[in-house]
Amino acid sequence: MSYRIEVHPDAGTLLRTLKPHVVLRLGRALAELAETIGAGADEPHELQVDNCVLRFVIDHAQRLLEVIQIELREPLAAAYTDSHA
Repeated sequence: MSYRIEVHPDAGTLLRTLKPHVVLRLGRALAELAETIGAGADEPHELQVDNCVLRFVIDHAQRLLEVIQIELREPLAAAYTDSHA
């Protein structure tokens, strides 16, 4: 089963500053989690990959995974692209 991923604008802004391998790892981990989190679990969840913490909710009826926030934790330099270092 596949889920559509929707990213809130503020989270999307930060997501675009990350290295591609971090974004790919986040996407793969989200896809795996969406399948394992049971229906009725509508509260926010967290996923940590490298130095990124991603908060999301899942709407199983709509097959929608909604990224509501992304936060960077120390060390920040490893997660930024060369243009932001």
